[in-house]
Amino acid sequence: MFKILVVEDEKEMNRTVCSFLNQSGYEATGCLSANEAYDAMYDKVFDLIVSDIMML
Repeated sequence: MFKILVVEDEKEMNRTVCSFLNQSGYEATGCLSANEAYDAMYDKVFDLIVSDIMML
């Protein structure tokens, strides 16, 4: 199973993307900030990172 990290600061968009990916057979983890994503990557290896480039 592919592990995907979703980094998006808009909470509803993050939840929507993660839900779609999880229902499509992927293991998606959502993070709301770059620091949260860094912490997630410290503990787990991801196959793909989908990131918002205009985060606050």
